[in-house]
Amino acid sequence: MKDYLKDQIGSIIFFYSQMMIVIIVAQLASSFTDSGISKGDVFYMFIIVTFFLLVYHTYRYTKYRDIYRYTIDDATESAWLPNTPDYLTTQLREHYEKQYNSYKEQVEQLHAEKKQENIFMQQWIHQMKTPLSVMRLTLEKEEHNLPAQFKQDMDEELDRIKQGLQLALYQSRLQQFERDFHVEKIGLKDLVHSIIQEYKSSFIRNRVYPKVEIDPSLHIYSDQKWLGFVLEQITANAIKYTSNTNSNIVYQASVWEGAIELKITDHGIGIPKQDLKRIFDPFFTGENGRNYRESTGMGLFLAKQICDSLEHQLTVSSEVTKGTTFTIRFDPSQ
Repeated sequence: MKDYLKDQIGSIIFFYSQMMIVIIVAQLASSFTDSGISKGDVFYMFIIVTFFLLVYHTYRYTKYRDIYRYTIDDATESAWLPNTPDYLTTQLREHYEKQYNSYKEQVEQLHAEKKQENIFMQQWIHQMKTPLSVMRLTLEKEEHNLPAQFKQDMDEELDRIKQGLQLALYQSRLQQFERDFHVEKIGLKDLVHSIIQEYKSSFIRNRVYPKVEIDPSLHIYSDQKWLGFVLEQITANAIKYTSNTNSNIVYQASVWEGAIELKITDHGIGIPKQDLKRIFDPFFTGENGRNYRESTGMGLFLAKQICDSLEHQLTVSSEVTKGTTFTIRFDPSQ
């Protein structure tokens, strides 16, 4: 009702202004006959015209009541607006629904194209894993016939290809995260050991050594595949920026305020203070990414997105030249 009155306030003011003019004219006219209009007559005229004004607006509000009570929460796929009482609002409704249907078709088309793109991307990545594995096996088979430096360079490039494929695969899967995760009880130490084993050759090649300080009895509830990808990204970055330092990458777990916290600490170059708050932004490479090896700026972004989806808290602290610590907090409620 308030919205209706706001729309009609102009017509109400105009109505009473006309009434005042009529009263003034009648008062002037009666002054020539020496018999003025009494206050009772003026009040009576006011009551009469107000009554008819209320009747008119009550009738009009009844016609438009559904529209004024309509809210955006009432929108459905079949109708954007309630039944319209006149030709103007009917035209507006038809125009609105045409726009809605047009946008709906465009969105559905984009979703279908995106779905096909994701399917193609995932199939392509899986197909690329086969020649990658063949190349790895061939390299191992010819290990004794190849120069050591050549083999090391090839191993490094194959690892980079593998990591790139993994990054692309999980980026495409993340869009359908709700249908692609399964929470289970996971031994934290076992999971960390599996990641270290996966990066065994990279640790050796870069002369960086893992150190695990995790109680075997600690268990968490999460999705092993998605969480494993997060640990892979953090481990890969730790190795990259600690290369040739002969230092340790330390995996520690502790219980703090009922929650389990996993800390991954390296003693590498650290992250500049101005970059620290942006390392989880998409495509952000920062000073380290530009000065050292090629970086897509997507690994830590995806890691953060996955942790948020799993309801794990991922944080980072770092000091230049002293190292970086990533912390994943697993709340007890999960």
